[in-house]
Amino acid sequence: MPPEGQEATGFTHEFFPDHLSISVQDVVPNEPVSFSVTAEGIGTMSVGPESVDYSINVPDAKLSLNLHLSNQRTWSNLHSFLGPMGPLAPLSPYLPLNWHVQTVASDASARLTHAGLTHELTGKTHFEKNWGTSFPRGWIWCQAFGPDSERRTCLSFAGGEALPGVQAFLVGYRSPRFQWDFRPPFTTGVFGFSPWMHVHHDSRAGVVELDVRTLSRRLRVVVRAPPDSFIGLPAPLREGHEPRFAFESFRATVWAELFVRRAPWAGWTRVEAGYLGVEEDGTSCGAIEFGGRFCHQVVRTS
Repeated sequence: MPPEGQEATGFTHEFFPDHLSISVQDVVPNEPVSFSVTAEGIGTMSVGPESVDYSINVPDAKLSLNLHLSNQRTWSNLHSFLGPMGPLAPLSPYLPLNWHVQTVASDASARLTHAGLTHELTGKTHFEKNWGTSFPRGWIWCQAFGPDSERRTCLSFAGGEALPGVQAFLVGYRSPRFQWDFRPPFTTGVFGFSPWMHVHHDSRAGVVELDVRTLSRRLRVVVRAPPDSFIGLPAPLREGHEPRFAFESFRATVWAELFVRRAPWAGWTRVEAGYLGVEEDGTSCGAIEFGGRFCHQVVRTS
């Protein structure tokens, strides 16, 4: 985290529209539904089966953005509707959180104009949403791509205080060799105890260590980001958005190790390891976020 009163360089614009207009196209059973969301005076987001388009134009902020996402890679190879919650998704109406990843790696092209300067951008993107009623009191979120240009390797996880005294995480690792998911009950801890998961986080140092396992698989992740690279962001709570309730860095480096074993009593064998969140030239580009009680910079935590 940055020193008190300081943040990473760059710019942010926050918009809180009073009204959103939603338009839904014809619904086809068992097929993705195309829809658009419009905020008057700000812009439109259009979501289709194969693409997502953003169009933002705010002259008063000297800001315009046109963003196109295509060639989506869904979370699950089995069904495009399945996300991190997997078979737990039917329980989402009874839980405060419903984290869904639309695509783990899509092609992105953008045209951004800010303060009179225009930038043409291309790359890969991760696209997600929390469809729950609010964010938890404390959480961690991370996303990173591998260094190859096609972003065939990627990692994302999110977790925190799911219920009072209960921590839970959802984790996904994708590579040419492995497609691993970890979810409750293996990624659940009660009052800090779990036989399957170990979590250590320090927002002041910008560090997260996550070790999750099942009977036959284990994933160990270490995330590090410079303390001065974080920016404050608002977060949606039940009573509305709270400014600076989360702090996020886009300069994180992620180390991931994968292990397997043949039986619960056998030793672990490492089958894959490497850095994510690092460009081919060595530039750090992973994302890590501390929110609510898990972030020392947040003033209000209840």
